[in-house]
Amino acid sequence: MLSLTYNWKAFKLLKKYELVSHKYINVMVSHHGCWSELTSVNYIDTLINIEYSSFEILKASRIAMIRGSKENIKGQIKNIITKDRSIIDFDISEIVSDNNKYSIYLISMLQEAENTMISKLRAKGTSIIGTTIRDGKEIYDVIVPRDVKTLVVDAIMKDDRVKIINFVEKDVNEELIFKVISRNSFEMLLTEKERMLLRKARELGYFNVPRDRNSQELAKQLGVSKMNISFSLRKILKKISDLID
Repeated sequence: MLSLTYNWKAFKLLKKYELVSHKYINVMVSHHGCWSELTSVNYIDTLINIEYSSFEILKASRIAMIRGSKENIKGQIKNIITKDRSIIDFDISEIVSDNNKYSIYLISMLQEAENTMISKLRAKGTSIIGTTIRDGKEIYDVIVPRDVKTLVVDAIMKDDRVKIINFVEKDVNEELIFKVISRNSFEMLLTEKERMLLRKARELGYFNVPRDRNSQELAKQLGVSKMNISFSLRKILKKISDLID
C-alpha cells in the first residue's frame, strides 16, 4: 500500500510539473483563401481526426452541423470546399437527416499540409486539443511548452493570409483542460442566442451561489420576459442532460 500511495503522489507531482511547464492558447483567426472563411453563420464543425501521409498530405475528418434550411446543403458545402485550391480531394456524408432544426455531416478531406494552420501549429511543438470552424472563423485550442510560445505566435502572424481575431493565453490546469474539451461539444449543440444567454447570465452572477441576480433581473437586462429566460435555460439544460448516459 505504501508503494502504491507513493507512486500516486509521484504521478500527481509529475502531472503538476507538466502542466506548469506549459501554456494554454486559444486563438481565433480568419484565414483568407481557405474554405473556412466561406462558411455561413449557420455552419459549425469540429475536427475529430487528422493523419499525415509520407507525401506531406493532411487527411482531416470533421463533424459539421448546419442549422436552418435543408435545401441542397451538401451541394453548398461542396461548392465552398472546391474553391480552396489546397484541397486535393474530399467526401461529404450526411449522418443525421431526420432532425427538423439541423443536419449533421461527416466531411473528410485530403489537403496540402503546408497550407494548413494545423501543420504550422504542430511544427512548433504544440498539442492541439480542439479545433473548430464557426461563423467563418477558425478556432484553435492548443497546449504549448512555455519556451516555444513566442515561436507559435510568430508562425501565425508571419502568414499574411491569416489574421488573428482573438487571442487568449492562460496557465494550464486540469479544470481548464476539461472545460476546453467539453466546450466544443456544447457549442455545436447551442445556438448563438443560447450561448449569448449563458455568457450574460454568467457575467451577471446568475450561476453564483448564492445568486447575484435572479431570473427576473436577468430578464430585465436582456429585455425579455422572465418566462422567456426560464424556458430558454430549460432548453439549454435539456440539451446538456441529453449528453449524459
